[in-house]
Amino acid sequence: MNKYIKQISDRIFKNSELSDFKNSTVLITGANGLIGGFLADFLYYLNVCHDYGIKIVLTSLSKIPKRLEHLLDKDDVVYISKDLTEDSRIDFHQKIDYCFYCAGYAQPGKFLSDPYKTFLLNVNGLCRTFDNVFSNNKKAKAIYISSSEIYILNDDSKSHRETDFLNVSLTHKRIPYILGKISGEYNVNIIRDLGYDVKSARVSLCYGPGHVMSDSRVMSDLTRKGIENDTIDLFDDGSSFRKYQHISDCYVMLFNILLRGKNDVYNLGGKEEVTIYDMAAIIADKFDKKVVKGIVNNEVANSAPKRVSISRTRYEEEFGYFEFMTFKDGMENYLNWYIDAYREYNDN
Repeated sequence: MNKYIKQISDRIFKNSELSDFKNSTVLITGANGLIGGFLADFLYYLNVCHDYGIKIVLTSLSKIPKRLEHLLDKDDVVYISKDLTEDSRIDFHQKIDYCFYCAGYAQPGKFLSDPYKTFLLNVNGLCRTFDNVFSNNKKAKAIYISSSEIYILNDDSKSHRETDFLNVSLTHKRIPYILGKISGEYNVNIIRDLGYDVKSARVSLCYGPGHVMSDSRVMSDLTRKGIENDTIDLFDDGSSFRKYQHISDCYVMLFNILLRGKNDVYNLGGKEEVTIYDMAAIIADKFDKKVVKGIVNNEVANSAPKRVSISRTRYEEEFGYFEFMTFKDGMENYLNWYIDAYREYNDN
């Protein structure tokens, strides 16, 4: 197991009560993404390091990433290559106890170029998956990975609450992703009203070991520039604010919500607010490079919000406060992993 994955898996285990997962079957859709892929590694860690006996069922639309290939020959891992939007009746060939619905396009370049599939993954794919899960096990528990992007057209001067009214514009560049996530949450509410245990998590800006090398989002893009280029060039002046959350903090919260949550939807976001320039400066310092500010001249940058901030009050009122990884420490963990992963990817 990768030492950086092991490092943060130990941290999650220390901060979580996970005994409910022992000898269960866990389904992860979207296993080729950061959130789904890291979960696959973490559940395997529970089996190897803590003898949890979990059967891990992975699905993905595209080929499983190279960094997860080591799991494919394991007896406790089942991999199913499946387009969740096209199969009218999905069958995972086993009774599922816990389901993490992580499927969906998260990279702006991807959801801008394929808006129809972006929407279907959050609607058709979700409904067909949960239909199979709950038809075979009415006591199963499931969580849908939604996004803080649904607040993108709301007032960005405040932290958003789960009860906020959502503004929507059908002409906005990112509407396939936004509307897909809102529709996914609506379907989750219908399924929940039928008596099934399913929740939504509005995840904001998750980062950490596990990004695929082709990831085009800003943190991956700037890190790749730090390795490959003489300078780290920004699309604009880097003044946009973000609250990033490390993948280990995200999963401490996700596990609590799935196993013990009492509400239907939760915001999951980071603690420290940093600018894009701040992040670029950390990356530049790691690689001894210089940050160069630019001028916005592309539709992806133009469509992004100036500030992304969501309130974790609901989560903390229910589960209490825990100590988040600092952004500095989280970036050190991520960058060390990325350097090794980049080298391995290019050597092969």
